[in-house]
Amino acid sequence: MHSQPLNRQSGSQRFLPLALSALFLFSALAMPASVMAAPPASKPTPVQKKEPGKPPATDKVDKKEPMGKLDAKEKAALDKEIEASVASATKVDSLELLKNPSRHLNQKVTFTGVFNRFADTALDYKKAFRDSRDYVSFFILRPDVSQHTIPLSELKLFFPRKKSSEVMDLETGDKIQIVGTQFSNALDEPWVDVEHIKILQKTEKPERKHDPEF
Repeated sequence: MHSQPLNRQSGSQRFLPLALSALFLFSALAMPASVMAAPPASKPTPVQKKEPGKPPATDKVDKKEPMGKLDAKEKAALDKEIEASVASATKVDSLELLKNPSRHLNQKVTFTGVFNRFADTALDYKKAFRDSRDYVSFFILRPDVSQHTIPLSELKLFFPRKKSSEVMDLETGDKIQIVGTQFSNALDEPWVDVEHIKILQKTEKPERKHDPEF
């Protein structure tokens, strides 16, 4: 007579692991592929290196809007300011500045002339530096020559770009009064920081007549 083993499993105990395995397999097959698949690893965002003394990059662009003409109230205030500036300056002749460029060094002076044109001459010169980003130079005509148009190029005149609204009406041939301070006599020539340009007389424009087309 054989004795039965003590750890003999019943039929229900043997069936339970098989049922659980079948259930797991069915669940896996019914699960969407998007759920089963592991999500792709996201790429780390590169860290921008900050250079010493350099501000961080930005998408914002600082654009300076051009200045327009002055309104009536601003024009009246400017005229008053110019008159006060003229009154506090020493009246000189432009040719006198050329003859003796050291006499009025570091002095505020005022003189008249005929406007020729704006330019970029003599800017960024190290010995009498005026940055071309902040200033524009201009010429007046030689007062001792009447039959020809000759700029008084030896007289270096610098006007700040931030005051461009003051000279919106300025045209070639206008008679002007200049107020400024001679800050250098480099190259044995007068270099003047112009504070104001006042239009004394507008140039006469020739009347244009329509020519017949036949």
